[in-house]
Amino acid sequence: MVEVTLELALIGVGFILVLGLMIESRFRANWAVEEIQEQLDLMERGLEVVATVLQKIPEILPTYTINQNPLSQILEFFQGMNPPPPGEDGSYDAPALRDATGQYSDGTKEGET
Repeated sequence: MVEVTLELALIGVGFILVLGLMIESRFRANWAVEEIQEQLDLMERGLEVVATVLQKIPEILPTYTINQNPLSQILEFFQGMNPPPPGEDGSYDAPALRDATGQYSDGTKEGET
């Protein structure tokens, strides 16, 4: 009889320990879920702030319009550095390097010197 009572007592204590561990693990799980939920809420608020700033960017930034080619000023500068000799229009057409027969020449006609 003593053995049966001792066995029942051990089973009862074991059952109480298991039940206590289950309750404690549930509290830990709830605490972890709450902490994760707080972190997610914090991230959500941060993303809302970023979204608000991104939506206001067009209002914050100035708008620019370009009505001409931006490289034209650079090209005009380089053209102005080396003005064409008098009597030329300043075009960059290369003189013909071949004469009418297809021979290379320096651009002068044979009768000219």
